[in-house]
Amino acid sequence: TDTVKFEVDTLFDAAGLLDGYKTEIYTPVCEGDKCYAIKILFRWDILGRYVSYDTLPGEGLTKLDHIPFTPKDYQKLHGILADPKSVLASYQKEELVKDTRKSEVDGFTGATVREVRDNVIEGGVYSCYTLWHLAHGRISENLRNRTRMLFNEPLVKKLVKTRDQKVFYFLIENFTEQQFEDYIGEVLQTISYGTGYFPKNAIEHMPQKALLVKAAQDFFAEYFDQLGYFTQVALLEKLQGQKLNEP
Repeated sequence: TDTVKFEVDTLFDAAGLLDGYKTEIYTPVCEGDKCYAIKILFRWDILGRYVSYDTLPGEGLTKLDHIPFTPKDYQKLHGILADPKSVLASYQKEELVKDTRKSEVDGFTGATVREVRDNVIEGGVYSCYTLWHLAHGRISENLRNRTRMLFNEPLVKKLVKTRDQKVFYFLIENFTEQQFEDYIGEVLQTISYGTGYFPKNAIEHMPQKALLVKAAQDFFAEYFDQLGYFTQVALLEKLQGQKLNEP
């Protein structure tokens, strides 16, 4: 139920194009009646995906009883944060630890539940949980919204050059009808670079007007035979009887 507010800085590359986001976060972490502060730097890519973290000078991370993180702890934390599908997403904070009250059996009370044990650092369960949710929570969607607002031709060209399938999906799922026409060359590039069902999905997302643009007509007329069967079917259904230009 804690709320953490922070400002995010927009990062740009040498050409002045969007290159990602970063922020400095200060947040308390409480385990029972013990609380301690975490100060940390986070960085995300253009799609709001976690990239890396760093500590501030003199502000190293600690575990229970203020035991400092070891180098292995820091390395493991990055691995934990880098997993967008972590099991931590499925748990509430109060579910992370169970009160065993059997110290003679397990050596301690308040044992980390088995399912999350490999996804946290011993003595830093709540720190890992808090930081993972900060890295992958609502901030990710907010950053994607910010990127949408910054769409322009140079940035779209940069995104297409990544040849990152998730970036391709981000583009076709967020372009307006006008942007499909404005960036038709880049859309066609994603189709030629895309793998699996991406070409089919891209065509299904394209408005019919974009398919009638000469560049699209020429592209599909030339490469129709190279498209997969389901992609061909999707294209023919989208054309609704409209003929392609002669290749």
